[in-house]
Amino acid sequence: MNFQPHLLQPLINDFEQQLNTVLPVSELGLQLPLRIQRLSLIEAERKQVQVSVLRADDIHPAISGNKWFKLKYNILFAKQQGFTRLVSFGGAWSNHLHAMAHVCAAVDMSALGIIRGEELSAQSNSMLMEIAQQGMQLQFVSRSRYRELCGRTGHPAEFGPGDYVIPEGGDNWLGVLGASTMLPGFFIKQQSITHVLTAMGTGCSFAGLRMGVPASVQLIGISAVKGQWVHRQMRQRLKPYFPYQANLSNWLISSSHHRGGFGRTDDELIGFCNNFFANNGFRLDHLYTGKAMMALCQMIELGCFTPGSHVLFVHSGGVQGNRGITNNK
Repeated sequence: MNFQPHLLQPLINDFEQQLNTVLPVSELGLQLPLRIQRLSLIEAERKQVQVSVLRADDIHPAISGNKWFKLKYNILFAKQQGFTRLVSFGGAWSNHLHAMAHVCAAVDMSALGIIRGEELSAQSNSMLMEIAQQGMQLQFVSRSRYRELCGRTGHPAEFGPGDYVIPEGGDNWLGVLGASTMLPGFFIKQQSITHVLTAMGTGCSFAGLRMGVPASVQLIGISAVKGQWVHRQMRQRLKPYFPYQANLSNWLISSSHHRGGFGRTDDELIGFCNNFFANNGFRLDHLYTGKAMMALCQMIELGCFTPGSHVLFVHSGGVQGNRGITNNK
């Protein structure tokens, strides 16, 4: 679709009003503004760089982080259109499916999770057991079948007329629009934010943040996926929203902090996350936000931010995935 900036906020306002009447977001606490916390980093203070953290991780114990923002308008649309079951995709420790299972239980919708790995079962790990207990039906498929289903456009024939299919990671137009609402505009202006830094997987939240953040603020994505192709992909996906700005310098992606690729971790990263928790009192996940925070600290040390910069780090949740750390090393 062609993105028209002047229509974005009225559309969001309309969706938010509908959301509060269709879903129990107030009861769940999901309508509250995200908390912003000042972070004390010795190297940042030495370099005269301020760092704050957008605490999307603590919006809800289970429906946390950017997952809720990517799901909320999808669920609203599904409810309003009379769909009775949500269908989506994920791996053995999927943060997306974890959040979706809890949302569906809260709004009384059926859910089907297509799980990558035919060798798995609902008893394979604590996360799969948890989402099954929430009422999500699980279907385990081979990796080739998974890629085939994820690559389908429209409504795959495998699913019924009452099924609303959400792409892996909530990565569609409604997911991007929802992600654009994560950041409070008043804080960006009030605190003179110069940079916003976030972890990247599918790139849905990154695209949404670029829509929601003023053009004067540089958005930095730390890709958890190996390869330079993520740069080309993001340029292509931003073009419909910013046809004249997709190649401007107000966003950049680092693909050199993935620590071995998607789903990979190592002892140095785990040690960094443990030390961060000991010093700051809240956890990072080892696959996304841990890598992003480690990258931010390295960038500060290298002098990538001029003195006086104020970096807002987006904590996109996903800490529940740390339960699978022994499987990801």
